[in-house]
Amino acid sequence: MAAAVGAQVFWGIFPAYIKLFQGVIAPLDLVAHRALWSFLVLAIWLAIASRLARSRNSASDVPAQPSLQQRLFGQSKTIRISVFAAVAIVVNWLMFVWAVSNDHAIDASLGYYICPQIVVLLGVVFLRERLTPLQWIAVLLATVGVTIMTWSANSNIWIGLVVAVAFALYSLIKKKTQLSAAEGLTMETGLMFLPVIAWFAWRTFSVGVSVIPQSATLSILLACSGFVTIAPLFLYAIAVKHLSLSTVGLLQFIGPTIQFFLGLFAFGEPVDSTRLFGFVFVWIGVSVYLYALHRRSRLAIKAV
Repeated sequence: MAAAVGAQVFWGIFPAYIKLFQGVIAPLDLVAHRALWSFLVLAIWLAIASRLARSRNSASDVPAQPSLQQRLFGQSKTIRISVFAAVAIVVNWLMFVWAVSNDHAIDASLGYYICPQIVVLLGVVFLRERLTPLQWIAVLLATVGVTIMTWSANSNIWIGLVVAVAFALYSLIKKKTQLSAAEGLTMETGLMFLPVIAWFAWRTFSVGVSVIPQSATLSILLACSGFVTIAPLFLYAIAVKHLSLSTVGLLQFIGPTIQFFLGLFAFGEPVDSTRLFGFVFVWIGVSVYLYALHRRSRLAIKAV
């Protein structure tokens, strides 16, 4: 539960990070930097962790485990899942970064309000997850709120829909993988590595655009995009492994709520009373769902 909440808080404040590069780095270049730095950080960390694990195993006479290369590339199914996950997360990143960079942070946050409904639906349909009657009431209340907010978005609803569908599919795909959180993220960002290098080369030599800010401070912050990207995805991957997809889905309302208030108060984006009304329904639904989880855990403890 803590991992899921932590991931959502990270994502909630992420628009403030994106705003630092507004007008300095193009949205697609920022997405490419996220993929590049994430892969480099993950690859180095995973290589060191793998070597330390082999040293511990050899010292304690533990049977040899499959190498990192075997785990990542040993099965075609693992590669296929990683390809689909990489495509889904890139679409999500690009749409979200473009939206925030073009003063549509609130419209992008709407996508993450829509996303939990899709994630819960995917969990029920594809993973046969069961909800209690109280949880169904919570989902219904949240859906009513999202419907009201969607209706008030008018022509910009497509932004939220792309963000929502891409991340919901990513969540379902991550539920299917056998890799650890770090291994899965390394595979996904690794698949982006060569396309990113090709993109930077084309932008630099053919278009003549600098993909690195002139400001040293912004360059350092851009290099930190690896950590900023990895931390919430790592926490989210852990959460997906240990919680039901339905629970993960409902907790996803935390991130867009933070984004919503950032867009409203920090970025000065307009919002109407209809969307605020829908917002109330969403959080009543989330509160009911969290109460249902708390109630079920108490009953489980009493049963023991």
